[in-house]
Amino acid sequence: MKLKIPKKLPNKNENPVLKAGLEYHNRGWCIIPIPYGQKKAAIEWKQYQTSRPDENQLVQWFGNHKANIGLMLGAISGGLTCLDFDELGKYEQWKQAYPQFADRLPTVQTARGMHVYFRSTRTKTKKLDGLDIKASGYCMLPPSLHPDGKTFYRWLIEPNGELIELSLKDLGIEDFTEETEESEDIEDIEAIKGVSSLSSVNDSVIVFENLDVKVKNYVNTAIKCTLPDKEGYRNFLFFQFCRWLKGHAEFEKCKAGQLKLVIKLWHEKALPIIGTKPFDETWADFCYGWTRVKYPKGKGELKIAVEKALNAQKNLTAEELYEIAEVKLLIRVCYELQALRKTESFWLSWGDAALILGVSVPTAGKWLSMLEADGIIKMTEGHTTKRATRYKFIAN
Repeated sequence: MKLKIPKKLPNKNENPVLKAGLEYHNRGWCIIPIPYGQKKAAIEWKQYQTSRPDENQLVQWFGNHKANIGLMLGAISGGLTCLDFDELGKYEQWKQAYPQFADRLPTVQTARGMHVYFRSTRTKTKKLDGLDIKASGYCMLPPSLHPDGKTFYRWLIEPNGELIELSLKDLGIEDFTEETEESEDIEDIEAIKGVSSLSSVNDSVIVFENLDVKVKNYVNTAIKCTLPDKEGYRNFLFFQFCRWLKGHAEFEKCKAGQLKLVIKLWHEKALPIIGTKPFDETWADFCYGWTRVKYPKGKGELKIAVEKALNAQKNLTAEELYEIAEVKLLIRVCYELQALRKTESFWLSWGDAALILGVSVPTAGKWLSMLEADGIIKMTEGHTTKRATRYKFIAN
């Protein structure tokens, strides 16, 4: 098919999107158009995983000022790979640990976080907790307008010269989080969030493998935090697992029958310890108790404290001692919990803190230990199988 070239070519100096697209093209990157207000390409983009469009095609796409710039990742763009930080706190955490890369790799500020570019030999996208390593599909490049209609993608560190080839080990990503999943990914992942993640075989029973990755992480954390370590605690801890499920928006309105496969996951993990071996017993307990869960996880004082912390207008003095956004939030949550409890100790488990902050359970525990060592909080009672750790907020 012969390309239709406009009679009068647009002046690239008067069209910043076209100008940027041509500059990216000259760097050897594969560029495609994304309609305004969307993250999903209007073209059949997979053909450009193996062939780059020429300059005439770019003029066709971007000459009318009506398209954003998409960047094809992977071998077609010289092995271009993107660290996609969904949260600024995650980016700052990585930046502090690896300033030698954070200060030199091309970096784009997005509506919610950061895109950091480098070259690698990866061929798949790796999804982590708060971070995607994208080596396939596409990303948006400056000066594209985010679908929110307000935020422009912009370079914080512009590409300069040939990008260096790095591995995840070089970048410290292997130690960044425990939660991983290999999958193909594209930039318009947010565009399909409106579709329920509660996919199932028969529109009733929820299949764990089909859940959104963040929901999977939540379920995995819930299982880890409620597995018994000795016989005699099955009933209590299984009830806590039910509270965790009830406390998540994806599950709170589900009927018991929809959650059978999720409950089976808990049972299989607990099987080496619990005395009740048949799954029928655990399943029967769940069917009986699901509607009787009156206090879901995250409700009550903790929920109030988190809402107050997120809406706080002024930082506490103790917050200024730290740089990581999640640590600041943890301090504020502890402060709000103490305010609710007045002179009594407040409770906060590692698992609850992990869910609030969006980090792994060990990381949440490490940060709580740090705040205790720094005199921000004081542990008044250690955790038991049935009670979370008790603290008092003691900072000025």
